[in-house]
Amino acid sequence: MIDFVLKTRDRIVNVQGAAGTGKTATLQELKRAIQEAGRECLAIAPTMSAVEELERVGFSGAITVERLLQDSRSRSGLKGNVLILDEAGMVSSRQMIELLRLMEQEDARGVFCGDTQQIQSVEAGDALRILEKESRLKSIALTEVQRQKPRAYREAIQALRRDPERGFEMLDAIGAVEEIQPPDRAAHIANAYAHSTESNVLVVCATHEEIGRVTEAIRAVRQQKGYLGDGVPVARDVSLNWTTAQKTDWRNFQSGQLLGFHRPVKGIAKDETVEVVQVHDWSLVVRNVRGKTRMISAKQAKSFDVFERRTIEVAPGDKLLLTANRREAAFRATNGEIVTVTKVDEKRRIHLEDGRVIPRTFKHFAHGYAVTAHRSQGKSVDSVIISSDGMRKELFYVAASRGKERVLVVTGHKHRLRESVATSTARLSASELVRKTGNRLYQGMRRGLSLAWKLAAIATQQEWIFDRRQNLRNNRQVERTHEQGISR
Repeated sequence: MIDFVLKTRDRIVNVQGAAGTGKTATLQELKRAIQEAGRECLAIAPTMSAVEELERVGFSGAITVERLLQDSRSRSGLKGNVLILDEAGMVSSRQMIELLRLMEQEDARGVFCGDTQQIQSVEAGDALRILEKESRLKSIALTEVQRQKPRAYREAIQALRRDPERGFEMLDAIGAVEEIQPPDRAAHIANAYAHSTESNVLVVCATHEEIGRVTEAIRAVRQQKGYLGDGVPVARDVSLNWTTAQKTDWRNFQSGQLLGFHRPVKGIAKDETVEVVQVHDWSLVVRNVRGKTRMISAKQAKSFDVFERRTIEVAPGDKLLLTANRREAAFRATNGEIVTVTKVDEKRRIHLEDGRVIPRTFKHFAHGYAVTAHRSQGKSVDSVIISSDGMRKELFYVAASRGKERVLVVTGHKHRLRESVATSTARLSASELVRKTGNRLYQGMRRGLSLAWKLAAIATQQEWIFDRRQNLRNNRQVERTHEQGISR
C-alpha cells in the first residue's frame, strides 16, 4: 500500500479500509514514508474526535476539514506537500469540491482514507462514493480485519460488509442475536451490561427514546450493585437540532431558549451561551450572563445552535458523553468523548477520573452508557450491545463492528431487523438519478471534466435539472400562447 501511494503520479489516491482493518496504523507508516521521501504531511478529518485520534498517533497539528477551508492561516506548509484526509467517507460534496480546488491551488497531493460502507456526511452529498464510482480515482483496499479477536465474530463482520443479510445470519448462528420483546428489552440489556466480563462496554440504540429507557435501566442496576454514589441534579443544555431554515424563522423562538455560539459574532464570543429574552418579527434580543443584551439577526443563524436547559442526575461512578468541543487552557473536551465521574462538588462542578474538572459554563453532556450508531463511529470497545428492531446497512455495520471481543444484538423482531439491515442509506447522486432515468446528460458529463469540476457538476446537477424543467414549462407556455394567437 505504501509503495502504491508513493509511486503514483496522480494528484490524489484513495485508501479504502473496512472497519477494524487498521487504517490509522497504516496512516502512521505512510506519514513516515512520505517524510523520508522529503515531503511533509498535513492531516485533516471531518470531526474533532477523528482529529484527536490523528493527534494521538503522531499527526501533530491535525485539524478539521472546515478549519482548513475557512482559516487561511491553517494552510501554511501545505504548498507542494501532502494532505492526508482521514474519515473521507464523511466529507460532503461541498467540502470535497473546496478541498480539491484548494489542493490544486497549493499544488498539493492528497491521500484519502475512508470507508463508503460506513456512515456518510450529514451535509448533502456522498462525495467519496461519487468519486470512487464516477471518476478515475485510483484506490487500494485494506481488507484484513484486525479489531475482532474471535474468528467467528470477525468473519461475520466481514460478511456484513459484502452481504448484510448473510452477515446477520452468521451473527445469529454464533448466538449473538437475542429476540426480546420491547417491554423487557431495557432490563435485559441492563443485566447484560452489568454481567459483561469485558471492562469496556458500549450500547448502541436506534432511537433517542430507546437510549433514554436503556440508560435508566443500566443506572438503576448500577445503583443497586453500589457502583454509583449519591446522585446530584446538574443543569445541562440539550440541542433542539434545528436546521438553518428553522433558525431564521423567528416564529420558532420563545423567551427562555438558549443560543450557544460556535462562531463569534459582534458582542458574543465563541462558546458563549446567551438567553432569548424578546422575539421580534425581524430579530431576537438575547442576554448574556453579565446581563448585557444584544440583537441577533437572520444573517447570524449559522453561528449558533438552539438549546433548552434541563436537569440530569450525575453520580460518582457515572459515565458521561460529552456533546460539544471545547478548547480552553483550563479545560479541553471533544464531542463524542465518554468520560467517568469521580465526584460532583458543592459548586456542581463535575470531576472526572482523568483529573479534568468540567467547568460550570460547559453544560453539553449526557449519560454515556448508550449512544446512536452515528455516535459510535470511530470508537473501539471490548463489547458492544445493539438494541434495535430496524437499522439500515451502514448504521448496523458500524455498530456491530465496534467490539473487539463480543457483540450482542437485542431485538424484538429478528426477521424485520435482518430485512432492514439489507437496505442502504446511500443517497443517489444527481448523475445516478440522471442515468437511472435514461437522460443523456451523464454521457456528456464524463467527457473532458477534471476531478474537481466533475464533482462540482454532480453536486449542482439537481439545480440544472430544475432549471431545464422550468425552461421546458416556459417553452410550452410560449407555444400555447403562439397557437392561441394563430387561432384568433
